[in-house]
Amino acid sequence: MKISKRILAILLAVTLACSLFAISASAAGTPTGTEAMTVTITTDNETYEAESAVQVRVTIASNYNVPSFRFPIMFDSSVYELPTIIGLVGQNTCATSGTLNSNTIDTAQFIPEAYDPSAFGCILVQWTASVSNGEVGHINNEAGELAFTFELKTKSSAVGKTGTIFIPEESDLFYYQAIENPADATTFYYLDSTTCAMTFVPANAMVVGEQVSLVPNEDYGTPAIIDEENRRIYGFGLGLSGPSEIKEYVKATGDAVIRTTPTDLGFGTGTVISLNIDAVPVKSYTLIIFGDINGDAYTDGYDLPFVVSYVSASEVCTDPTIIYAGDLTNDGMVDGLDFPIYLSVVGASTVIDQRNPY
Repeated sequence: MKISKRILAILLAVTLACSLFAISASAAGTPTGTEAMTVTITTDNETYEAESAVQVRVTIASNYNVPSFRFPIMFDSSVYELPTIIGLVGQNTCATSGTLNSNTIDTAQFIPEAYDPSAFGCILVQWTASVSNGEVGHINNEAGELAFTFELKTKSSAVGKTGTIFIPEESDLFYYQAIENPADATTFYYLDSTTCAMTFVPANAMVVGEQVSLVPNEDYGTPAIIDEENRRIYGFGLGLSGPSEIKEYVKATGDAVIRTTPTDLGFGTGTVISLNIDAVPVKSYTLIIFGDINGDAYTDGYDLPFVVSYVSASEVCTDPTIIYAGDLTNDGMVDGLDFPIYLSVVGASTVIDQRNPY
């Protein structure tokens, strides 16, 4: 009995679907022992302006017949963002021999535990072969061919930053499927990370443009001191009452706008001073008033209970901002050596020099 090509194609498609998704199914193919794949990510440029489109190109090279693949593509979320809808465009193999898709929402669901999900965006890309003219679609091109492209966008706050687009080696989402004979859908077999060498080549691109900084305001008599390494600012007077007074000590360069977030008690130690571009924070600094532990912008009797609790060890201070502000002897801790200084400050016999407290 003769079987038409149409019926054969349907049978092969069913067999393919079972092979691709029923991992427990038996496999008749035989691994060669030298299976390997290299996935290379590139971008259309090495540098971009802020808020520019980034064309991401993904090339796949393989020395065995790959009937499907799946892997997460991650990117630095401080540099890149995704459009509302991810538009994957299949090229060559992926355009003609299967179905290419991805999740359409930037999600941390597929980020390996080794990475901080708050620092990365991620999409999951999947390609599944189809059957055409009785043959299972597959990728096998050792020289590599462009598989698909998609688009990211650089953030307005990313000026001066370099962002990476990559596939994490720690991911366990790859299918590790192969087919020995694409004309015979029963010859699927499975590999694993030890029997198939996987190489992922990342792409790096830099966002250029005017960088912004927070600098001392020389227009007034006592500009603040800015510790760029630790992102701290000090040298302010006591009793700061609002943003306008803070701006007498510091100012922003470029197109940045200064925004301040006070503590629960005022504009004292722990106040966050940020540089924003288009309402997006680019950099942030922490304000320090030496001797001010409770964050009210004064060094007075309201700070003494905190010092007593730290000295008596009834409370352990782990906040680096509080330790830095409360350590008046520069020994790295708030302890009994600081207590006499606080007593003399409260008694008005000592004044802390906010520019040089030691």
